[in-house]
Amino acid sequence: IQGYRSRRERQLRQLGRRMADQAVQTGRKQTLEPMPANERRIIHLELRDHPQVFTESVGEEPYRKVTIALRNP
Repeated sequence: IQGYRSRRERQLRQLGRRMADQAVQTGRKQTLEPMPANERRIIHLELRDHPQVFTESVGEEPYRKVTIALRNP
């Protein structure tokens, strides 16, 4: 519907980068709101090569969330 998927993907990528920056600045892990598997996957893929953070999905379906945490130095 009028580019919804591509717009949503762009929003999720921006959200992932913003939350990764916040995790780096604060030194604390960031947990996003629950989202479907396909949306969590976009964030995992966006941040997989980030040098300072890693991502993981936590919780039970349908309430699984992406957590962004600092890599060990």
